Amino acid sequence: MVQHEKAILRQEMLAKRNSLSEAERKEKSDAIMEKLFEEHHFREAKCVSFYMPIGNEVDTRQMIARSVAAGKGVLLPAVASDHHLELRKFESFENMKKGRFAIMEPISEERPDEDPHVIILPGVAFGLCMHRLGYGKGYYDRLLARLPSFRIGICFDLQVLERLPRHSDDQRMNMIITEKREIV
Repeated sequence: MVQHEKAILRQEMLAKRNSLSEAERKEKSDAIMEKLFEEHHFREAKCVSFYMPIGNEVDTRQMIARSVAAGKGVLLPAVASDHHLELRKFESFENMKKGRFAIMEPISEERPDEDPHVIILPGVAFGLCMHRLGYGKGYYDRLLARLPSFRIGICFDLQVLERLPRHSDDQRMNMIITEKREIV
């Protein structure tokens, strides 16, 4: 039942997100970036993990570049041979390749020396209950179960719902940032 609810909600939320124009997505992504860079945990973090955007997700590329320029270590997820997400060191946008699901990931398989202090997460939807709805494969939930990192979900405000259907394996966020608000 929960899987069916999630599948329907996923379709509805992707349609909403896909209705944003490129200009709206850029403006909202920039506003989210400014809020993120003011957030205490992120500001203090020496090592952060981002994601490479796909479709109409919040665009993190400028956030990644700005973090590197600020001297932060940046990690990006890659799908490992055992079909789990692993974090790899980001070197540059030129040193990327399409991985599983056509998502860009670092060419280098160099792993971090430490866990990220903060991990920035995408989602199809987020709930005020502090859970996220992903694409349904559980990759991030399995990764988060292994990491002690502070978790910040970023999304457009139209992706935030009162509650989400969830499984016992679904991992909670510490914070959600949209272009309009910070939810804790």
